[in-house]
Amino acid sequence: MFDSPFARFVVTVVGATMVIFTLSAILAPPDPFTQLLAVGLLVIITLPIAYYLSYRGGFGSISMRVNR
Repeated sequence: MFDSPFARFVVTVVGATMVIFTLSAILAPPDPFTQLLAVGLLVIITLPIAYYLSYRGGFGSISMRVNR
């Protein structure tokens, strides 16, 4: 379904951001500044990981290891 690397990148970033936002709401204190700081830092970390998975063959190597 997601044949282009850009579509995989966008889906990976959006999915990871949703998970990060949910986890920071559960685990961080109820202070909005702390939650935004945690989400911002984790999104910055997520972008290079999503780039690697989408454009550098990360998804291909993971699927090869899983389908052994």
